[in-house]
Formats: sequence, structure tokens, C-alpha cells
Amino acid sequence: MNQDRREKFWNLPNSITFGRLLVVPFLLVIILFIDNKASHIELNRIFSFTSAVIFSTAMALDVVDGYLARRYHLISNYGTFLDPLADKILFLTAMIMLIPLGRIPAWIVAIFFIREVTITALRGIAAEGGIVIEASHWGKYKSAFTSIATIGLLLHYPFWGVEWRLIAWVLLWPALILSIASGLHYVIGFFKVLMRPS
Repeated sequence: MNQDRREKFWNLPNSITFGRLLVVPFLLVIILFIDNKASHIELNRIFSFTSAVIFSTAMALDVVDGYLARRYHLISNYGTFLDPLADKILFLTAMIMLIPLGRIPAWIVAIFFIREVTITALRGIAAEGGIVIEASHWGKYKSAFTSIATIGLLLHYPFWGVEWRLIAWVLLWPALILSIASGLHYVIGFFKVLMRPS
């Protein structure tokens, strides 16, 4: 990587995004400490809260790196690729780790996973072929609902008089519907552009 590329890659927004990726192993390990034994309820609460704080901080930094990239004109191909990748890895890691704890069914996580892999693959093909697909607002709403639902799933227990498990499930359904809808929107848009006469 030459000097110019190195500077573009390690600009502040990209460095923050890369830091968000480095958080994933810590999130994974913290969730590993949670179990379903009633005798460990207080420890479970501590680890659940800690995992939610780590996840929330990482997602909040997503807003920060996006703002910095736009504000100081530091948008790059690296950031365009890394930023959504960090989001996907963060929330999918959290959801997959919560399956054995019974906080989310595997089939719901499978739908999210299939959607993200499909869209990522199509984006790669589109970028290679110079195809531009308009982003759907549904995708942004999906990300918001999914992030808050994941925080609720991680917290699980009541904190500050709030039933986070209930909030998580209330938001999870619209997140799932928006995930499917925005995924279909992108797939249809991709094939529409692909079938267009050149």
C-alpha cells in the first residue's frame, strides 16, 4: 500500500470504522459469559448490560464516522465498503451469540444473515460492473430498528423500570419486515439495471 493509499485508508472516519470491527471479539467474549442459570442472575445482568453498552457505543460511532466523512470530505471507497461491513458483523455477531441463550430464534437470524450476504454479494457485482443501484430508505429504517432491537435483546433484563426484552420483540418484527422489503427492493433494482439494454 503506497503512501497516498495508506493516508486515504487511515483517515479518521476509516480508523473509527476499523476500531468498530475490533470491538467484535470483545462483544463475542462478553456474551459467552452469559448463561441461563437462575443462580447466576446478577452476573448475567452485568454481562448483558456490558454487552449492550459495547454494542451501543460501536453503533453510535457509526454516526460519528459518517458525519466526519461527510463534514471533512473524507468519503472513500474503503470507508464505503468497511462501514456497512462493520454494521453487519456487529449485529449479526450479537444475534448469533444470543441464539443459544434463547433470546432470539435461529430462523430470524438466518433471514437477516441471508439478506445481508445476498446484498453484499450483489453490491460487489454491481461495483465491479459499474452498476449504480439507488439506495432504499427502507434500508436506513431497517438499520435503526435492528440496532435498537439488538440492544434490547442484549439487555434482556429490566433496567430502569424498562422491559427491554419486550421492546426488543416489538421492534424486531418491523426490523425483519423492513430487512426483507429493502433486500427485495435492492435485488429487483439490481436485475432491472442488469436487464436494461446497453
